[in-house]
Amino acid sequence: MRGAAALAIFALGGCAAVEPIKAYEGPERPRAELAIVESAFERDWVTVADVQIAAVDGVGYPGPKYEARMLPGQHRVIVKGTSVVGSQKQEQFCAFEFDMARGCIYRPFPPSYPSPALLRGAESDWQLSVAMQVSVRCSDVAADIRVPADCAARAAALAQRRGN
Repeated sequence: MRGAAALAIFALGGCAAVEPIKAYEGPERPRAELAIVESAFERDWVTVADVQIAAVDGVGYPGPKYEARMLPGQHRVIVKGTSVVGSQKQEQFCAFEFDMARGCIYRPFPPSYPSPALLRGAESDWQLSVAMQVSVRCSDVAADIRVPADCAARAAALAQRRGN
């Protein structure tokens, strides 16, 4: 029953229109001049997955946020991935940073929840570095790339970890 309640909450959250993050100063700019990170809410018969943008360049954004628009250049983005499989909820935060190009859309895919964390339970504290898949679509090119990412059970661990 608990899984059904979580599923209903995610389903409602996935249907709402959400204002994109404007992660740059000044007036609105055309999408073609910007680099865009987008994420998604997805569900199938067994799993509900919700990937939200939690922070851009050190600025946190309360959710749900599914699109961030920024000027081209080097950016650090933190995404929050939540999934519900049956009655088990799993939540993780992944931070990635790289040089984003104008007119391109980037869609991160956080990795599967780590098995050791599953065995320790939802309250376990963990961190790991991975190569995270990011789909990139530019005007006439689309590709999947792998970018270095730090993932953790809590967003605060990422801020502490990236201090070098």
